[in-house]
Amino acid sequence: MSEADVRNIESLEDLERAINHLSERLGLQSYQLQSVVTRAQRHFGQDYPAYWRGQLRSAEQSFAEARDRLSRKKFAVRAGETHPATEEKKQVNRWKNRIRLCQQRIEKSRSIAIEMEQSCEKFKVPIAALTELAEVDLPTASTQLAGLVARLRAYQDGSSQSS
Repeated sequence: MSEADVRNIESLEDLERAINHLSERLGLQSYQLQSVVTRAQRHFGQDYPAYWRGQLRSAEQSFAEARDRLSRKKFAVRAGETHPATEEKKQVNRWKNRIRLCQQRIEKSRSIAIEMEQSCEKFKVPIAALTELAEVDLPTASTQLAGLVARLRAYQDGSSQSS
C-alpha cells in the first residue's frame, strides 16, 4: 500500500464544521425566503384586494349618506326659496369619484394578484432546491466526511502506534 499523508486531519474537520455551518445558514435563508414569498402572495392575493373592497363599502356608505343630505337639503326648501346645496353636491361627486377609484383598484388588484402568484411560483423552485441542499445534500456530505475523518484518525492512530 502506498504511503498516505494524514498529518493534517484537522483541516478536514474544519471543512466538516464549515459544511455544517453552511447547511444551517442556507436552511435559515431558505425559510426566510419562503416566508417572504408567502407574505407577498398573501398581501397581493388577499390583503390588497380586501383593503380596496373595504374602501369601496365605506365609499358607498358615505355616498349614500351624502346623497341623503343633498335630498334633505333640496326638499327642505320652501316655495320661492333657493338653497344652492353646493357643498352637498361636491360631497356626492367626491364619493362617486371615490367609488370609481375603488372599483378600478379592485379590478387592478385581480391582475396584480395573478401576476404575483406566477412570480412567486417561479421563486418556489429554486427555494426548494436551496432547502434540499441545506437539509439533505450538505448534511449527507458532512456525515460522509465525518466517516472519512474517523477512518483517517484510526489509520493515523494505528500507524503512530506501530512506529
